[in-house]
Amino acid sequence: MRKIVGLLFGLFLLVILGACGSNSEGAKADNEITLWYWNRGLDESVLEKVKEEFPEVEFKAQKLPPGGDYKTKLSSLLASKNSDDAPDMVLMNIWVSEFLPHADRFVNLYDYGGEEIEEIYPKWKTSQAITGDGKTMIAVPVDTSPTGFFYREDVFSQAGIANSPEELSKKMSTWDGYVNVLTALKDKTDGYAVSSIKDAFSGQVNKLDQRVFDEEDNFIGDQKHIKEIWDKVIELNEKGLVFGNIEEQSQEWNAAINNDELVGYDGPVWAKDILIDATPDTAGKWKVSRSPVSDGNDGGSFLAVLNSSKNPKVSAEIAKFINSTDNQVTSYKNLSLFPAEIKALESDEINHDEEFFGGQNTTEIFAESAKNVKEAYRGPKESIVFTAFRDELDLVKIKNKDPEKAWKDALAKIERDLGL
Repeated sequence: MRKIVGLLFGLFLLVILGACGSNSEGAKADNEITLWYWNRGLDESVLEKVKEEFPEVEFKAQKLPPGGDYKTKLSSLLASKNSDDAPDMVLMNIWVSEFLPHADRFVNLYDYGGEEIEEIYPKWKTSQAITGDGKTMIAVPVDTSPTGFFYREDVFSQAGIANSPEELSKKMSTWDGYVNVLTALKDKTDGYAVSSIKDAFSGQVNKLDQRVFDEEDNFIGDQKHIKEIWDKVIELNEKGLVFGNIEEQSQEWNAAINNDELVGYDGPVWAKDILIDATPDTAGKWKVSRSPVSDGNDGGSFLAVLNSSKNPKVSAEIAKFINSTDNQVTSYKNLSLFPAEIKALESDEINHDEEFFGGQNTTEIFAESAKNVKEAYRGPKESIVFTAFRDELDLVKIKNKDPEKAWKDALAKIERDLGL
């Protein structure tokens, strides 16, 4: 009997020791630092430099699917509060503000040179990753997405609208001036420069210094400043100045540009590569002016360090290294990630004549735009608001829904979804 008990006890120990050994093999090493990012979100040559700059750590960059799947995985990770499989660092998009309520899950970068970060980047950019009380910075800027007006210079010139980006910028510096340009374009060329009402709406809101929530997260999207934008884009539609209801950078959008139907658009800097790839036969015919009415921003990412990291200080240093001047210039050259750092915008490496844009240096336009974007608070529930507004604007365009009823229905849905 004792032999049997002894044998069973020995087997039990083997099982336990085997399990312990298995856990040890799967656990992260103390010097391992992992990063989550999405394809083209960070330049891979820059990530390789991290290994050279920080040889004392084992740096692993894990590429995940982009878009909603990435955001959902990050949200699930933070909700679970399980740090076993958590990375040390995460790339975050313009939706970074949605994670400010979970600031306690991130390393406060004010503890690792946050004041220096604020001096390097535009205030409107850094503020998106800072809590309302101003005490916690959860992420460092990676890139920005300042906007410009892309247009076919040959079409605009032949129509007598403008002969240079400077002239066009001046003509579109007010809303009335913008409408006049769109009207002349339609009358004289039968061309368009607005692809959908909803994108025109979002684009104009992106230029405001006050959006749909105040800094106490009270909903203010039902107020005059938003209703004025709504009414203005409805005006564009009623005057026949909106091409259709196509998604920007979609196959339909590409076709409209190649068919000389959509000959201009207000868009972010990252749309440059999409335009170049989609319309190679129009090379040399495009130019970029300043955005209509005022400068805006549509996108841009951040790097954050989770507070579950065993190496928060080194992780914060890596985040800053990835976004150093030289590395931001490299990322713009390779991936069109427009530098968030003000100093990087002055580099000769990214200021040069561009063949596709008829020899224009478009970096000058976007750099000036980036310097003039208005600081505006982005609430953590903005996606709820914009989804409702954009869905109703779709119905106005597609189903001829009454614009006032669409406005009221959008507000009703927003209030319901926000629990107001």
